[in-house]
Amino acid sequence: FVLEQLNSTYAELSNIMQLQLVPYGKASRRELPNKWYSFDCQHGDKECYGNLLQTCVIKHYPEPSQHLPLVVCMFSARNPNRAYESCAKKQGFDLEALQKCVSGKEGNDLQLRFAEWTESVNGKGRLDFVPWIRMNGKDKMYDAFTSLKRTLCEEYKSMVDTLCTGDSPTTQPIEIPQACKAVLS
Repeated sequence: FVLEQLNSTYAELSNIMQLQLVPYGKASRRELPNKWYSFDCQHGDKECYGNLLQTCVIKHYPEPSQHLPLVVCMFSARNPNRAYESCAKKQGFDLEALQKCVSGKEGNDLQLRFAEWTESVNGKGRLDFVPWIRMNGKDKMYDAFTSLKRTLCEEYKSMVDTLCTGDSPTTQPIEIPQACKAVLS
């Protein structure tokens, strides 16, 4: 999904998106006696470690335009976790600060925060589908997984239509992006 849809859609439509990546997925957690947490991921320890790497990058480089290229770089590799360091160097990231996050309490606490958010998102305590995609507070993962760009454009057009025909019209016209016009026609 990241390589086939998210990367290209973000490149075309970042001006109408607020992207928030939450690398946690269908993981579970348990508290350890020392206030640290242990995480178990659907696809094992390698997935959990990859989630932790991405979590620290997102914390230290919070803009999607900063961290999404690293995630894409990692996912493009045969072994994403091994590619992490070279991908981070390619982006000019501070590897020392990132490694401190990954190996310390900061990374564990960040993973806990993502776990808590994930556990609260659908009222079930864990996800039954990944990636979980929300647009304007509505769960859109099934449609967006099939076509992120089309779903985003439809949601944006619906929002624009509501703004432009509602009781409080906008003071300036809102243009539907050309990339959306093409996919919606």
